[in-house]
Amino acid sequence: MNSVGERLREARLASGLTQAQLARGVATKGFISQVERNHATPSLPKLRVIAERLGKPLSYFVPDQPPQQLTLLRKSEQLAVQADEPARALDIVAEAWVLPATANERADLHRIRGVALSELHQNPEALTTLQDAAATAPSDDPELNASIYAEIGTVLQIEERYNGAIEADRRALDWLDRCRHGDPELRARVLTNLGTCSFRLGQPSAAIAYLVRALDAATDAESLLRIANAHMALGVAAREVGELDRALEHCNRALELHSRIRHERTANRILNNLGDVHYAAGRKREATALQRRCLQRARELTDDFEIGVAAGELARYALDDSRATDALALARESQQAAARSGDHLHQAVSAAFEGMAAERLGHPTVANRKFRLALRLLAERNAAGKLAEVCAMYADLLRARGDQNRAFAFMRMAAERDFSKLPTLLKPGK
Repeated sequence: MNSVGERLREARLASGLTQAQLARGVATKGFISQVERNHATPSLPKLRVIAERLGKPLSYFVPDQPPQQLTLLRKSEQLAVQADEPARALDIVAEAWVLPATANERADLHRIRGVALSELHQNPEALTTLQDAAATAPSDDPELNASIYAEIGTVLQIEERYNGAIEADRRALDWLDRCRHGDPELRARVLTNLGTCSFRLGQPSAAIAYLVRALDAATDAESLLRIANAHMALGVAAREVGELDRALEHCNRALELHSRIRHERTANRILNNLGDVHYAAGRKREATALQRRCLQRARELTDDFEIGVAAGELARYALDDSRATDALALARESQQAAARSGDHLHQAVSAAFEGMAAERLGHPTVANRKFRLALRLLAERNAAGKLAEVCAMYADLLRARGDQNRAFAFMRMAAERDFSKLPTLLKPGK
């Protein structure tokens, strides 16, 4: 038994893996079948990842190959990250780190390690590693610098540090502009992130401008994933500025593409966006049906982020229909799921919904506590748009209590988006 295919088949059967399980994230079941029948040959980086899944060294499959070199290891690290195996990627980085490397190669090792750490939810360590990559990357490699700053922007966005993320993504764009042939897929990703961050900061017009450019870049890259993501984000932003027909068009296109490429979680999240559009258009029955479908599927997928979003929207709908008890339960489910996923913006908004529900059920002390929590979470993240929304909600509550002065103060903050007086208004006893 000498061929790679024969060795691969024997090792796979011994491990109890199917061809589909072995292929996950790095190849297709058909490709593994072709290799086992000696009709195809995997690249060494791909074979390295497959070998480790089978508990074998690369030399088991290719005994005549020379010792591992840095280029092979770097490609294997990247494949491991793409295959959702960040811990394996970190092990390969450690193996590569002891080899001689150029400044570019060393910076790229930092970058891959930072991405792997972020995938493992170790974002502070990831950010430090990526900043080391930016500090050591030579200025004569603009594409590497662009990739590093794109990853920094992504981590900052995950951490909800939107101003910092925008700065990093703009640097990434500057580096891409210096490339002779800048990667259009990377450009699409960076522009989509800029649009998302701008939207989170309450700047929908700026978000749309970035996202239109992102869609153009994704089209140039012929990347269905990037095209779908740009359409999805454009749908959200268009809804925010009241362009409901345009929002429906973008959301439906995104849903079609994500369903085609089998991104089940993302496709489910688009149902939430479609529900929001229908609700904004006054079609409450259609909106509620879509949000319930989205929430149920999110529970099945254990998608805490989307549970937080969909349950929160259903809590909003329940409040509008004067179903305070239902709103309370949904708002609590939303907060718990959002906290688990690290989505503090939806956690904050759902806390405000719980506050409104508690007020209607005769619990003003709970209502005040929940609104204070919501406003503090949003203020810490400079989320001006959501801050304005929650301030307006609290103003309505205070007005109904007869507390006209404080109601006016919160409504004025919402209208002017000047939240400098918020700390004083949130002090105990106020």
